Amino acid sequence: MSEYLYTPIIKDGAIFIGDAHENVNRDGFLKFLHAIDNGKIPEPPQIFLLGDMFDFLSGESEYTINFYSEHLRLINKISEKIEIFYFEGNHDFRLSNLFNKTRDFWDGHEMQSYKNVKIYDISAQPANFKTINEERVQIAHGDIFLPFIDKYALRFLRVRWFLKFMNALDKFLHFKISKAILARLTKKNLDYKIPNFEELMSRHLRGYNANIIIEGHYHQGKQFNIYDRFYINLPCFACEQSYFVVEYAQQKLNLLKMSLKGH
Repeated sequence: MSEYLYTPIIKDGAIFIGDAHENVNRDGFLKFLHAIDNGKIPEPPQIFLLGDMFDFLSGESEYTINFYSEHLRLINKISEKIEIFYFEGNHDFRLSNLFNKTRDFWDGHEMQSYKNVKIYDISAQPANFKTINEERVQIAHGDIFLPFIDKYALRFLRVRWFLKFMNALDKFLHFKISKAILARLTKKNLDYKIPNFEELMSRHLRGYNANIIIEGHYHQGKQFNIYDRFYINLPCFACEQSYFVVEYAQQKLNLLKMSLKGH
C-alpha cells in the first residue's frame, strides 16, 4: 500500500491554531507551546498549525532557524506524544528538514502512524481529512487557487536553490537581510477586516470539494455556509491569542474558541 493511502480523522479534542506571526515583539505562540508542554493546556490528541506561525521562517535560512530555535525545539518535543500537522504558509515554508517527520506504515489491518510532525507544503494543500462520521474536510493555510502570476511568483520564492543562494548572501552580509525582513514585519498590521469577505470567498471556495473547509491566512475569524459547504476561517492568533478545540456534538464537528490568556 502507498504510504499515504488513507484519510486521517480529525479527533475529538484536537487543537487548531493559525497565524501567530511570531517575532521579537510577539511570543504568544511560544507561550502556547510551553502551556502544551507543561500541561497547563490539557494534552490534545492532535495539533493543527495552519501556517504563518512565524513572521519569517525558512528551512534554508540559518538566521531564522536560530532565531526561532526554542519554538522548533518545543514543537519537536511535543510531537513525540501528539500528532502535529503543519500547513506551510506564505511566511513559513520549506520546513521539512526542521522537524521530526511523520512515518506511516500498513500493519495489515489499518494504517499506523508515528507521532511526529507532518508538513504540508503549498503543493500538498488542500489536504484531505475526515470527521468521525466520515464527513470530508479539506484544510489549507489559504494562499492557494491564486491567479497564475501570483501563484508561480510565490512558488519561485520557495525554490530551494534560490533560498540557499539567499542564505549564503545573507550570511556573507552578517544576516542583514533576515534582520531587515523580521524588523519590517514587526510593523505589519495584522488586525483588519475584509469588506464583503463572504462574497469575495465565493470564487475561492469553488476550488474545494469537501463538506467542511478550514483555512487561516485571511485573519477574519468567520464561519459561514456557502455552496452547501461549511467554511471556517480562523482568526489571527497574533491578534486574539485564541485557539480552537474540536468538539463533536451529535457527530458534527464544532470548533470551540479558547483563549491562551490565563494559561
